[in-house]
Amino acid sequence: MACIAGAFVLSACGGAQISATVTPITSGNTTTSASATTTPAQPANAASDGGTGTQQTSDNGAQPVVSSNPSNCKSSELKLSFGHDSDHAMQKTYTSIQFTNTGQRTCTLQGFPGVSFVTGDNGQQVGQAANRSGNQGPAITLRPGSSTNAGLIIVNADPFPADQCKPVDVRGLRVYPPNETAAMFLPSSGRGCAGSVGPLLTVSSVGTSITS
Repeated sequence: MACIAGAFVLSACGGAQISATVTPITSGNTTTSASATTTPAQPANAASDGGTGTQQTSDNGAQPVVSSNPSNCKSSELKLSFGHDSDHAMQKTYTSIQFTNTGQRTCTLQGFPGVSFVTGDNGQQVGQAANRSGNQGPAITLRPGSSTNAGLIIVNADPFPADQCKPVDVRGLRVYPPNETAAMFLPSSGRGCAGSVGPLLTVSSVGTSITS
């Protein structure tokens, strides 16, 4: 991958598990911590969906389950950016998606955002939606101007065999904030796999980070 705001860079080792710790970001009464093991794409034996590999969806789906809580932050009230905590480990990137409340009211975020690679002017999804790591964290209250992050691991597509990966240049990430149906777009050039290698993205609940 080429860059995340300058750096879609690293990847998971083929077939190996990534042992990751999901840690709450200090905010309000966020006190829980969970250790989780995530399974990256496995180029040697990933199951094929029998298609041409142009697009896949995850069991988690890119679009999260919606809650009717009126205090939930709406996509129109949020601004997306990459966090400033990117860590380039061996063949993978640990970073985060930052949600900033640009609205006029205090709102809350809780749970996992839906995240997937997209390409083209029509925003076609590339590969599977992000895996989820760890447990759902507590509700995060965002006053106007305040921010919270969800941890993100990005796996580089380049080491996978081209016939399995079916590499596609991507424009960035489609992001559904928790409990929202209106998608947002986070631009970042890179490369995804449209084939059957499994998800290249892993995301944690808002208010938590993922470390190796």
